[in-house]
Amino acid sequence: MCSFGGPSIPPPPPPPDNSAEEEAARASRKRLRAEQNNETKRLKEEAFENRLQAYTGKTGRSSLLSGPRGGKGFALSDDMMSKRTLGA
Repeated sequence: MCSFGGPSIPPPPPPPDNSAEEEAARASRKRLRAEQNNETKRLKEEAFENRLQAYTGKTGRSSLLSGPRGGKGFALSDDMMSKRTLGA
C-alpha cells in the first residue's frame, strides 16, 4: 500500500476508434494533393508554351528532326569536316 494514502487514479479510457474516418480523410487528402499536382503541372506546361510562343512567334513545340534544319546536325564549316575527324 502507498504510504501517502491517496486514492489510486484509474487509467484514462482508450481513445475512440476513428480508423475508418481517418482512412477516409487520408484518402481525401491524397486525392486532393494529386489533383493539385496535376493542375500545377498543367499550368506550368501552359506557361512554358506561352513563353515559347512569345519567343518564337509560333505555336506548339518544334522538333529537332522536323524543324528547318531537321536532321542535319550542327552547322560546321567545310574545313572542319573530313573523313578522319568524322565531321567534328
